[in-house]
Amino acid sequence: MDGAGIIENVSTRRPDCSPPAGFTVSASPSGSEPPSSTADIGTLELVEYPHPALFRKAQPLLRIDEGVRDAIDQMFDIMYDAQGVGLAANQVALPYRMFVVNVTGNPNAGEELVFLNPTLSRPRGTAIQEEGCLSLPGLRADVRRPERVVVDAFSLDGQPIRLDLEGFLARVVQHEFDHLEGRLFTDRLPEAAALEVKRDLELLEDMFHGKQARGELPASDAMQERLDRLEAERCR
Repeated sequence: MDGAGIIENVSTRRPDCSPPAGFTVSASPSGSEPPSSTADIGTLELVEYPHPALFRKAQPLLRIDEGVRDAIDQMFDIMYDAQGVGLAANQVALPYRMFVVNVTGNPNAGEELVFLNPTLSRPRGTAIQEEGCLSLPGLRADVRRPERVVVDAFSLDGQPIRLDLEGFLARVVQHEFDHLEGRLFTDRLPEAAALEVKRDLELLEDMFHGKQARGELPASDAMQERLDRLEAERCR
C-alpha cells in the first residue's frame, strides 16, 4: 500500500495460540541450517495488475527458512524503493500468507513489522480514507474499512503476536491482508467508483499483456506454474 499516516494506538500481547500443525522454524544463517534446494527464492520484483499472483489466495506457511527470511528482506527493500508503507507476498509473486509494514515508508524511521500467517478479528467502527496500491500504479480511491481491528500472526522467528490496531496502521494491515485473500482495494469500491476506475484497470491490462507479447514478461501459465512450485515447497 502507498500513502502516509499516523499510528494512533497499538497495544500488544501474546495470544493463547499455537503454530499450525507441521509449522517449523529453521536455523538462521548463524545457526546450523543445512543448504536446501528449496531455500533460495531468488530475486523478487514488484508485480503489477493483472499478474496472476494478485488474484490468488495465499496459503499458510509451514516452514520459515532462510528463503523466507531473504524474501522478507527483499520485500522491505522493494516497498521502500516504491515509496510504499506495506507490501504483501502476492505483490512480489509469492504464494505465501505474509506481509510487511512500516507506516513511515522510511527505512530509517518507524517500526518494521512482519506478519506471517495473519488472521483478522474484532472489526470495530468505520472509516473512509483514500488508498493506493503499488501494484495498481497511479490509481487511488476512497475505501471504507473498519477503523479498528485485531491481527493475530507469527513473527519471523515463529513467535505468536497479537496487535489491537486503530487508525492508519489498522487500514494498512487490512489492505495487505486483502492481498493475501486475492483481493484488491478496487474490489471494495461501490459501483459508481468501480466504474470510474474501470478504464484505468483496462489500461493496466493492455500494458501487461503487451509486455507478455513482447517477451518482457513470462506467459501467464508459466507464472502460475512458478506459484504452484513455491507453494508446494513451503505450504504443503
